[in-house]
Amino acid sequence: MYNNQYNQQQQQMMRQQQMMQQQQQLQNQLMKWFNYVDKDRSGFIDSKELLLAFGQGGMNFSPETCTLLIRLFDTEQKGSVNFQQFFKMYNFINQMKVSFCNVDQDNSGNIDANELATALKYSGYTFPNNVIMTLCKKFGKKNVIYFDNWIALCAHLQRTRAVFQNYDTNKSGKITVDFNGLILISAYLK
Repeated sequence: MYNNQYNQQQQQMMRQQQMMQQQQQLQNQLMKWFNYVDKDRSGFIDSKELLLAFGQGGMNFSPETCTLLIRLFDTEQKGSVNFQQFFKMYNFINQMKVSFCNVDQDNSGNIDANELATALKYSGYTFPNNVIMTLCKKFGKKNVIYFDNWIALCAHLQRTRAVFQNYDTNKSGKITVDFNGLILISAYLK
């Protein structure tokens, strides 16, 4: 009995060490991508440099998606991200990739409106059909969402949720804004 518990603890420790090593290897690889595109060695990269960094990693995102990602993770509103923010961004993308791949059953690289609703549920969002269709038209091409569009949509939703939560001070799930407030919200989300 004691040996069995000891072996289980040893195996758990080994798995944790392996996970930590893998995380460190990933962080080192991301640091290489980050440093490669940080030409001025400022410790920050903007959306153009982000586009290059993702290209180094085989992730092809549009300039618009890179801009949305910078806006989401740029907590200082500088128009750029540091390495820690870049690392969080990378993890965000991987989490969203899981949701996307779970519903892209045929591995076509795109999802339709029905699959979009399911992917959004995996990501913590539940919307009525009219909202799903609007998102599909706004972020998709020919009523399908490709991975790049999916990441742009998720970045937009995360940012919108953060703005909403700032206005929803009593946590009711509803906000009331006047025209000036609407202008501020739309400017922040642009």
